[in-house]
Amino acid sequence: MDLGETHEELPRVTSTHSRTMYGNLIQIADNLDFRNSVFAKRAKRNRSLGSSQAFVVELALSDRAFREEMKRYMIASGKHFIYTADYLDRY
Repeated sequence: MDLGETHEELPRVTSTHSRTMYGNLIQIADNLDFRNSVFAKRAKRNRSLGSSQAFVVELALSDRAFREEMKRYMIASGKHFIYTADYLDRY
């Protein structure tokens, strides 16, 4: 899949993304397999970088242990954070 950019060129992303992270997202986008059961009840997107980034975030947030770990970086230790599942999630 040609995304029109290579690692030798400067990626067209904001300064909040490192080139390594950008390369990792390219790899994820190139290798997403929507037949995997983890995607069964989720909205299908495409293999773009934005979609792959969204999938990584959704899958991470669906893990309770990860959410609890992230609370240490939140204001008031995540006291006001309420996780809600996407309307398409069925579990």
